[in-house]
Amino acid sequence: QQSVLREMMLQDLQSQVNTLPKLENHNLGGYNFSMVLDEPPKSHWMFSVALNKLYIRMNKTFNVDVQFKAKMPIQPLSLRVFLCFVKDVSGPVLRCQNHLSVESSKLNPSTIENIKVRESLLRCENPNTVYCGSAQGKGISERYSVLVPLNMCRSGNRSPGYVRQTLAFKFVCQNSCFGRKETSLVFCLENASGDIVGQQVLNVKICTCPKRDRNQDERQIIGKKRKSEPACSEEEDEQDVKPPKARRRTVSYRRNVKEETESNDSHDDEMPVSDWQVSRTSDGEYRLSITCPKKDWLLQSIDGMIKEAAAGVLQSPNQANLRRHAHKLVSLKSKYE
Repeated sequence: QQSVLREMMLQDLQSQVNTLPKLENHNLGGYNFSMVLDEPPKSHWMFSVALNKLYIRMNKTFNVDVQFKAKMPIQPLSLRVFLCFVKDVSGPVLRCQNHLSVESSKLNPSTIENIKVRESLLRCENPNTVYCGSAQGKGISERYSVLVPLNMCRSGNRSPGYVRQTLAFKFVCQNSCFGRKETSLVFCLENASGDIVGQQVLNVKICTCPKRDRNQDERQIIGKKRKSEPACSEEEDEQDVKPPKARRRTVSYRRNVKEETESNDSHDDEMPVSDWQVSRTSDGEYRLSITCPKKDWLLQSIDGMIKEAAAGVLQSPNQANLRRHAHKLVSLKSKYE
């Protein structure tokens, strides 16, 4: 039954290439496809974990580590990447005439390949990159995109059994060139037949000041969250002023755990203390090692840590260590989803 289900899924994927893009992550091909952005200490781009958004300047490169599981028998895979409007997926993302005319004198327009490169807003520095699509294209294979053959021999040292390859991209126009519409960058993992076996979506803003725009967008999220919180009555406010011991997170956490365990008929699902190991590193941080009997529980635990890390980033946007920690958690979750 699993093989029949997988065959039905692949047949459905074959029709996706010429359909409108969907801004959703999936791994229907079973390759555990994921991508990692390691933000350097000093760079021309910023990444917001809370918004899953890349902020970058025009004509500045950023590296993406593409990772997927090596499956037998090994089949050639390619990565298709294209820009898409968030609120209008059918609309093609085209270059403005201002930047297009500036570059016209640098490229020889005599060949079709050079014309496609010049008209493509997205560029990839891989020498084997193929520029696809046209200005009238709306479907995934018809719109402007870059197609990069992946090297199946590059195994990831950090993750045995996975293929990992670094690709460099850049944009040659800004969001202000097309009315400041919100855009997303779509990464499609395709097999030799052009079937999409995995997809990851990254929100993107191409701007002149990435740090300023990222901080403004994150502050707007904080403001929206505060407005959505219900107003507290005077009695509740008085309760909040009580001694801090009643509000300590450790106390409330243990109380919740006790209520949950007492409501269950069996205690077989509780993890023994030996399965939890907490240690402290030399730089003052904490390391947790946990043995989880179910994968879903592990993903839920990681998701909880991502939310806490994202909240910390929103409160302290200038702390680079919090951003690195949150980014590693997101990469870890996408690896095992």
